[in-house]
Amino acid sequence: MLDAKTATPLYVQLIDILERQIVFGELEAGERLPSESELAKQFGVSIITVRNAVGELCKRGLLERKQGKGTFVRKVKYMRDSRTLSSFTESCRNQGMTPGGRTLEKKVILLNAKIARNLEQAPGSQGIYLSRLRFADREPVIIERNYFPMKYAFLMEKEFDDNSLFEFLKETYQVTVTRSDKEIGLCHATQTEAELLQVPVNTPLILVKSTAYIQTGEPIYVGTQVMNGERFTLQITQGIVL
Repeated sequence: MLDAKTATPLYVQLIDILERQIVFGELEAGERLPSESELAKQFGVSIITVRNAVGELCKRGLLERKQGKGTFVRKVKYMRDSRTLSSFTESCRNQGMTPGGRTLEKKVILLNAKIARNLEQAPGSQGIYLSRLRFADREPVIIERNYFPMKYAFLMEKEFDDNSLFEFLKETYQVTVTRSDKEIGLCHATQTEAELLQVPVNTPLILVKSTAYIQTGEPIYVGTQVMNGERFTLQITQGIVL
């Protein structure tokens, strides 16, 4: 029950209670909230108080209203902080999520002219192609497609389903990815991408094109990441150049 005698407004007290229930799993992702009248009766407050609290939690992204269906606990989005360079596995762990993956393709290919140039390889060079579907808490969120120079052919012998590529390179070969140049845009889900990410065909997706470099300044891979914007947030900080 809420305390009407304190200086803290009742709707703020209700926000705190509901937020704790969501964070600690008492209210699970996808669960329907009781109606406003039911919550008002449960906590001994007015419907207006409940409406204000629920509205604020919707703004914070913890709840979402579905017309004609009610208010539901939102699924937590995976957030990628573009201000720091970290692997998908590390980012998931930092957010309390369980990372996962499934290798889609791994093969030797002929690099096209643009990829070869970005990898500082001679025209017509061969390279390693590695494509993976990445999961956060068992939900598909990213399709990765990366191209490596042939000096990384040893990647063909290693499985990267639920393993971190960054961690493997660092721990086994003392190769550290230190920089990644990115271009961020939008694309629409193809039939294959829609099936993998479990979204309708033509759903708008976040497209990130990357060239990553190791501690020596050499490019290690060129690739793309296709991300489900419903389950993914990119965090970017900009500064003023003086």
